[in-house]
Amino acid sequence: MDFWFTMGSTYTYLTVSRIENVARAAGVSVRMRIFKNVLALTGAVQLPFLPDTPKMTYMRRDIERRAQKLGLAASFPFPYPAPNPQRANRVATIGMREGWGPAYVRAAYRHWFEHGIGSGGDENLRLALTDCQQGHDIARILALAESNEIVDEINCATEEARGLGLFGSPSFVVNKEVFWGDDHLEDAIHWAKHGRL
Repeated sequence: MDFWFTMGSTYTYLTVSRIENVARAAGVSVRMRIFKNVLALTGAVQLPFLPDTPKMTYMRRDIERRAQKLGLAASFPFPYPAPNPQRANRVATIGMREGWGPAYVRAAYRHWFEHGIGSGGDENLRLALTDCQQGHDIARILALAESNEIVDEINCATEEARGLGLFGSPSFVVNKEVFWGDDHLEDAIHWAKHGRL
Protein backbone atom coordinates (compact mmCIF):
# COMPACT_ATOMS: atom_id res chain seq x y z
CA MET A 1 0.00 0.00 0.00
CA ASP A 2 1.24 3.47 -0.85
CA PHE A 3 0.61 6.18 1.74
CA TRP A 4 0.68 9.57 -0.03
CA PHE A 5 0.97 12.80 1.95
CA THR A 6 2.45 16.25 2.26
CA MET A 7 4.12 17.54 5.44
CA GLY A 8 1.81 20.57 5.63
CA SER A 9 -1.32 18.43 6.04
CA THR A 10 -2.92 18.57 9.47
CA TYR A 11 -4.99 15.38 9.24
CA THR A 12 -1.85 13.48 8.23
CA TYR A 13 -0.72 13.80 11.86
CA LEU A 14 -3.37 11.27 12.84
CA THR A 15 -2.23 8.81 10.18
CA VAL A 16 1.50 9.19 10.77
CA SER A 17 0.95 8.53 14.47
CA ARG A 18 -0.68 5.15 13.93
CA ILE A 19 -0.16 3.74 10.43
CA GLU A 20 2.92 1.72 11.34
CA ASN A 21 1.14 -0.20 14.11
CA VAL A 22 -2.11 -0.64 12.17
CA ALA A 23 -0.32 -1.94 9.08
CA ARG A 24 1.97 -4.25 11.06
CA ALA A 25 -0.98 -5.77 12.92
CA ALA A 26 -2.65 -6.51 9.57
CA GLY A 27 0.53 -7.80 7.91
CA VAL A 28 0.40 -5.08 5.25
CA SER A 29 3.53 -3.30 4.02
CA VAL A 30 3.36 0.47 3.57
CA ARG A 31 5.48 2.73 1.39
CA MET A 32 5.47 6.42 2.31
CA ARG A 33 5.18 8.69 -0.74
CA ILE A 34 5.50 12.48 -0.58
CA PHE A 35 3.95 15.04 -2.92
CA LYS A 36 4.55 18.79 -3.06
CA ASN A 37 1.24 20.10 -1.70
CA VAL A 38 -2.49 19.94 -2.28
CA LEU A 39 -2.43 23.13 -4.35
CA ALA A 40 0.00 21.50 -6.80
CA LEU A 41 -2.31 18.48 -7.11
CA THR A 42 -5.56 20.32 -7.63
CA GLY A 43 -4.68 23.74 -9.03
CA ALA A 44 -6.38 25.41 -6.05
CA VAL A 45 -5.18 28.93 -5.28
CA GLN A 46 -5.64 29.04 -1.50
CA LEU A 47 -4.91 26.96 1.57
CA PRO A 48 -7.46 24.25 2.41
CA PHE A 49 -8.19 25.95 5.75
CA LEU A 50 -8.36 29.75 5.93
CA PRO A 51 -7.97 31.58 9.26
CA ASP A 52 -11.10 32.58 11.13
CA THR A 53 -13.44 30.45 9.06
CA PRO A 54 -15.89 27.76 10.20
CA LYS A 55 -13.90 25.18 8.22
CA MET A 56 -10.72 26.03 10.13
CA THR A 57 -12.57 25.90 13.44
CA TYR A 58 -14.06 22.54 12.51
CA MET A 59 -10.70 21.10 11.39
CA ARG A 60 -9.03 22.02 14.67
CA ARG A 61 -11.85 20.57 16.78
CA ASP A 62 -12.14 17.45 14.62
CA ILE A 63 -8.44 16.66 14.95
CA GLU A 64 -8.65 17.30 18.70
CA ARG A 65 -11.56 14.84 19.05
CA ARG A 66 -9.89 12.20 16.89
CA ALA A 67 -6.53 12.60 18.68
CA GLN A 68 -8.26 12.08 22.04
CA LYS A 69 -10.06 9.00 20.70
CA LEU A 70 -6.75 7.56 19.47
CA GLY A 71 -4.92 8.36 22.72
CA LEU A 72 -2.50 10.79 21.06
CA ALA A 73 -0.72 13.42 23.13
CA ALA A 74 -1.56 16.36 20.88
CA SER A 75 -1.61 19.86 22.35
CA PHE A 76 -4.17 22.37 21.09
CA PRO A 77 -4.27 24.72 19.35
CA PHE A 78 -1.41 23.74 17.02
CA PRO A 79 0.14 26.30 14.64
CA TYR A 80 -1.34 26.39 11.14
CA PRO A 81 -0.18 26.78 8.48
CA ALA A 82 3.19 25.21 9.21
CA PRO A 83 6.22 27.47 8.66
CA ASN A 84 7.83 25.60 5.75
CA PRO A 85 6.22 22.29 4.80
CA GLN A 86 7.96 22.35 1.41
CA ARG A 87 11.34 22.11 3.12
CA ALA A 88 10.00 19.38 5.41
CA ASN A 89 8.82 17.48 2.29
CA ARG A 90 12.26 17.71 0.72
CA VAL A 91 13.98 16.52 3.91
CA ALA A 92 11.50 13.63 4.16
CA THR A 93 12.25 12.72 0.54
CA ILE A 94 15.95 12.46 1.37
CA GLY A 95 15.07 10.39 4.41
CA MET A 96 13.01 7.95 2.35
CA ARG A 97 16.04 7.46 0.09
CA GLU A 98 18.38 6.93 3.02
CA GLY A 99 16.15 4.86 5.31
CA TRP A 100 15.42 7.32 8.13
CA GLY A 101 12.42 8.99 6.44
CA PRO A 102 9.57 7.34 8.39
CA ALA A 103 11.23 8.14 11.72
CA TYR A 104 11.79 11.75 10.62
CA VAL A 105 8.16 12.15 9.52
CA ARG A 106 6.86 10.81 12.84
CA ALA A 107 9.21 13.08 14.80
CA ALA A 108 8.40 16.19 12.75
CA TYR A 109 4.66 15.66 13.24
CA ARG A 110 5.14 14.93 16.94
CA HIS A 111 7.00 18.21 17.45
CA TRP A 112 4.36 20.11 15.44
CA PHE A 113 1.27 18.69 17.15
CA GLU A 114 2.54 17.86 20.62
CA HIS A 115 4.92 20.78 21.17
CA GLY A 116 3.62 23.48 18.79
CA ILE A 117 6.83 23.62 16.73
CA GLY A 118 5.66 23.85 13.13
CA SER A 119 6.75 21.51 10.35
CA GLY A 120 9.70 22.69 8.26
CA GLY A 121 10.78 25.46 10.61
CA ASP A 122 14.40 25.52 11.75
CA GLU A 123 13.67 24.22 15.26
CA ASN A 124 11.36 21.45 14.04
CA LEU A 125 13.94 20.29 11.50
CA ARG A 126 16.75 20.27 14.05
CA LEU A 127 14.73 18.39 16.66
CA ALA A 128 13.18 15.89 14.25
CA LEU A 129 16.48 15.09 12.55
CA THR A 130 18.15 14.65 15.93
CA ASP A 131 15.33 12.35 17.05
CA CYS A 132 15.88 10.09 14.05
CA GLN A 133 19.65 9.88 14.65
CA GLN A 134 20.61 12.39 11.93
CA GLY A 135 21.67 15.26 14.20
CA HIS A 136 25.29 14.86 13.11
CA ASP A 137 24.35 15.36 9.45
CA ILE A 138 21.92 18.27 9.49
CA ALA A 139 24.05 20.62 7.36
CA ARG A 140 24.43 18.04 4.57
CA ILE A 141 20.74 17.12 4.64
CA LEU A 142 19.53 20.73 4.52
CA ALA A 143 21.93 21.56 1.68
CA LEU A 144 20.76 18.54 -0.31
CA ALA A 145 17.14 19.49 0.40
CA GLU A 146 17.68 22.72 -1.58
CA SER A 147 19.16 20.93 -4.60
CA ASN A 148 17.46 20.73 -7.99
CA GLU A 149 17.73 16.94 -7.73
CA ILE A 150 15.40 16.77 -4.73
CA VAL A 151 13.05 19.48 -6.04
CA ASP A 152 12.75 17.51 -9.30
CA GLU A 153 12.09 14.29 -7.38
CA ILE A 154 9.22 15.93 -5.44
CA ASN A 155 7.81 17.40 -8.65
CA CYS A 156 7.88 14.00 -10.36
CA ALA A 157 6.18 12.37 -7.37
CA THR A 158 3.52 15.09 -7.46
CA GLU A 159 2.86 14.37 -11.13
CA GLU A 160 2.55 10.68 -10.31
CA ALA A 161 0.07 11.47 -7.52
CA ARG A 162 -1.95 13.67 -9.86
CA GLY A 163 -2.00 10.86 -12.40
CA LEU A 164 -3.45 8.54 -9.77
CA GLY A 165 -6.28 11.00 -9.22
CA LEU A 166 -5.17 12.12 -5.76
CA PHE A 167 -6.42 15.45 -4.44
CA GLY A 168 -5.62 15.45 -0.73
CA SER A 169 -3.49 14.26 2.16
CA PRO A 170 -3.44 11.66 3.55
CA SER A 171 -4.31 9.32 0.69
CA PHE A 172 -3.80 5.58 0.35
CA VAL A 173 -3.47 3.70 -2.92
CA VAL A 174 -3.87 -0.06 -3.21
CA ASN A 175 -3.62 -1.41 -6.77
CA LYS A 176 -4.98 1.89 -8.14
CA GLU A 177 -7.83 1.88 -5.61
CA VAL A 178 -7.78 5.28 -3.86
CA PHE A 179 -8.81 5.98 -0.27
CA TRP A 180 -8.70 9.55 1.03
CA GLY A 181 -8.52 10.72 4.61
CA ASP A 182 -7.27 9.31 7.89
CA ASP A 183 -10.75 7.94 8.56
CA HIS A 184 -10.25 5.59 5.59
CA LEU A 185 -6.93 4.15 6.75
CA GLU A 186 -8.52 0.96 8.06
CA ASP A 187 -10.51 0.56 4.83
CA ALA A 188 -7.32 0.86 2.79
CA ILE A 189 -5.53 -1.67 5.01
CA HIS A 190 -8.48 -4.09 4.69
CA TRP A 191 -8.49 -3.67 0.90
CA ALA A 192 -4.74 -4.31 0.76
CA LYS A 193 -5.24 -7.53 2.69
CA HIS A 194 -8.50 -8.82 1.17
CA GLY A 195 -9.11 -6.92 -2.09
CA ARG A 196 -12.45 -5.71 -0.84
CA LEU A 197 -14.13 -3.99 2.10
